[in-house]
Amino acid sequence: MIKIALMNQKGGTGKTTSVINIGGELIRHGKTVLIIDMDTQGNATSNLQIVQEADKTMTDALTDSAVLPADTICHTVIDGLDIIPGGALLGGAYTALQKMVMGRETALKRLLAKLPANAYDFILFDCSPSLESILNINVLVAADYVLIPIRVDKNSIEGYGTMLETIREAREVVNPDLRALGIFMTAVETGSSLDREMIDALPAMLPDLAFQTYIRKNIEVRKAPIALRPLCFYNPRCAGAQDYSDLTGEILDRIEAEER
Repeated sequence: MIKIALMNQKGGTGKTTSVINIGGELIRHGKTVLIIDMDTQGNATSNLQIVQEADKTMTDALTDSAVLPADTICHTVIDGLDIIPGGALLGGAYTALQKMVMGRETALKRLLAKLPANAYDFILFDCSPSLESILNINVLVAADYVLIPIRVDKNSIEGYGTMLETIREAREVVNPDLRALGIFMTAVETGSSLDREMIDALPAMLPDLAFQTYIRKNIEVRKAPIALRPLCFYNPRCAGAQDYSDLTGEILDRIEAEER
């Protein structure tokens, strides 16, 4: 299982949208995917149609060693795309982890170790913007890669440096195998001079990290969550679906190169 966290300390960068749409594209590539919603806002959970509820929650699993990951997994309407819900269900987990005397940072990693190795091809974590959150620290301990979406605005662009520093610290302290998979731009307006400048500048600024693919601003990206589907299962011909298809292809190529 390859575990990828979508993370940025800035809100509104497209983390949840990207988790769902990359997940959908991985399904189209014949992969099986588990989304773990580690955001107390729970948007990944509310933006997918769940057809089979789980008996337990992530809070139950993180606080009770007898609860297995399988007990918390919900099936969505997309075959092969499952989710462990977040949102309000994580409130108890946050409190319980804070109270732990030992092992609070490794609780999620220990839980996922109980999944069979072939249970899923990919696990995608949807994370909150707060890097200091104990939930995000657990994700950084459990993940193999971090994928960083950014918006073309001053705060988002400046923030990627903080995110890269956080990954470096996590590698040194809690997870030496953690790697930055890359950075990609979302909600790009190709008619904007600033956005066009960033399209050209980002690969030069970060040649080892910037993806060539960027996600164009597209109304269908906003419609798909209302339909509770990834874009590729809602309107596969739209510009947003094509962008996420290209991005996912780049992601798979980059992972293949990393794993050699």
